[in-house]
Amino acid sequence: MTEGSAGATCRMNFAAPEKFNALIDDSKPGFPVKHPLQVLSFLLGPFTKLTDRLTEILRPSEKAMKDPAFFDLSTRLTMFTVAGAISALANHDPISRISAGNTVDGEISLGIKDDVHVTVSVKDGKFKTVKEKSRHPRAVMEFATIDLANRLFNGTASSINELCSGNIYLSGMISMVDNVNRILDRVAVYLA
Repeated sequence: MTEGSAGATCRMNFAAPEKFNALIDDSKPGFPVKHPLQVLSFLLGPFTKLTDRLTEILRPSEKAMKDPAFFDLSTRLTMFTVAGAISALANHDPISRISAGNTVDGEISLGIKDDVHVTVSVKDGKFKTVKEKSRHPRAVMEFATIDLANRLFNGTASSINELCSGNIYLSGMISMVDNVNRILDRVAVYLA
């Protein structure tokens, strides 16, 4: 998938990011500018089902998380979401761009040991996320288990304690990981 409207069968414009957020949060539609009937049928059908399912997975109930298969799915999807947020914020958020600009070129491998991995590639201050393990990482941050990753993502584990206990593996150019963590601190601004 690439940014832009090339090849799109339908397109919507939003006057500001807040208008797009209103579509997601309050189901207030934007204004379709290309094939409006197709856009409306998409928004009222598959899009609503998709956002409902993503909400169920990314904001799970305690009961749902007791199912091991759901727990794994939720944690893995959260990992991909976090990795995507790193690149999105690094490339577009004015404050995150400061950290992005101070990040040396190379690949950062983020992952859960023996499970899921993503690569954040940095080139000239531009970040790109790829859903595969880096073959030549310049920095690595890997969580020992999927349970640990979940607890870190939902704030119930201390990253410092887990790092000191050897449950988070760090290697390589640690300043890259440090800049990524600064960028991740900005996520709360957008989710508040």
